[in-house]
Amino acid sequence: MIFIYLQNIRLGARTKIPFRIVLYSDDFVQDYKVFPIRPELSIPNKIYKMNDLNRLEILASEPFCDSADELIDLLRERKLIFSEKIQFDLLKSQFKNIGYNFNLKPTILWPSGKIGNKNLEQITELISERLPTNSLKYAEVFLNEMHNFKNLRSEQLEEYKCANLKLRNHDLSKHKKTPGVYFFLNANDKVIYVGKAKNIRKRLQSHFSNTIKQSNIDYSQVEDIDVIYTGNDIIAQLVESSNIKSLKPSYNVQQILNPDPYIITLGYTSKGISKIKITRKEYEDSLPEKYFNRRSVVASLADFCQEYSLCRKHCGLEKVKGPCSNYTKNHKDCVCSGGESIEEYNKRFQLTFDQFRRKKTRKIYRLKGRNNSEDAFIYEFNGIYEGYGYIDRNVDISNYNDVLGHLIKQTNNYDTTRIISSLTKVLRKEDILFI
Repeated sequence: MIFIYLQNIRLGARTKIPFRIVLYSDDFVQDYKVFPIRPELSIPNKIYKMNDLNRLEILASEPFCDSADELIDLLRERKLIFSEKIQFDLLKSQFKNIGYNFNLKPTILWPSGKIGNKNLEQITELISERLPTNSLKYAEVFLNEMHNFKNLRSEQLEEYKCANLKLRNHDLSKHKKTPGVYFFLNANDKVIYVGKAKNIRKRLQSHFSNTIKQSNIDYSQVEDIDVIYTGNDIIAQLVESSNIKSLKPSYNVQQILNPDPYIITLGYTSKGISKIKITRKEYEDSLPEKYFNRRSVVASLADFCQEYSLCRKHCGLEKVKGPCSNYTKNHKDCVCSGGESIEEYNKRFQLTFDQFRRKKTRKIYRLKGRNNSEDAFIYEFNGIYEGYGYIDRNVDISNYNDVLGHLIKQTNNYDTTRIISSLTKVLRKEDILFI
């Protein structure tokens, strides 16, 4: 359970611009997690002064997209508590701006209405008498009050459950204490919920214990439980995401939909210079690879430009009116500075881009298998997730053909890209193989 509070700057009568997100949970080591975020809109200096805020400090914060992955990992499968609906809408709009479908049903402590507004007004008035409303300390005290209020309501709910709710008995002892994905099925054998866990038995016990946390799942509908053991948490996340998108279970609220992918397209400038554009619309002249992380596209193009000395401006990496950084910083001749003729550049561009199209980069991530005699692997082709599989440890995987026979083919999407992007941070270099 995570309590969330967004501090914001009011710009006009209706516009609120978040500049700090603060989280509170009993599970956090230090209780609070703070995410300063740089406002997307330009805000006059006098507005910062009116709100007693340090303009330079806020503008030095990272944009929301840089914190989004960490926030998503923190919020996964947690009950999210907001003080009021507008707080949830503000966070949802931040995710929407970066193409992530933050589609869930949060708990609102004080819904709009006479009683809810009165409770909220009383608490904010008492705290603001002691602390500046835009200070970090105010957010921490406010979250603590939210936590206290929720605990009072939870105690009443637990009393009701003990007296009235009879959960169906499931034999959970047969399930292993290892990573995997679990499926809740109703009386018609339809999957109504998909979840993942590092310890399947422990997670299922938490679902069906008498001290269960408040959830949107109606456990009385769960007739049976299926489990897929994956050997490690990364593949569990990938399998969970794939099944949520294909089955669309009624009680799953995240990872159902996908934002459009980023693709690389070709074109020409008004002067006839060959150019590359990163877009989210399908075109016939685009590369077949579909990226769901803009940073992946940019990184791929940056390597391409550097390797073949192409114009960074016309490869979609820089938005400048004059010459690109090849000329202004590296002092190299470039087509955008007139140092190379358009005709010669276009010929060279076409040759190098054809090589880029034919380029085949295969990457294998090696992970823990389901038992001591096997390894798990994740396979990427040209930076795109292709699937996962398991292979005996005595099998040599120095050639990618050795792997493809064991591959469980999967579809790349926004969430798989997000999951796999974390692998380079957690795996050893020797467990990332380039073939």
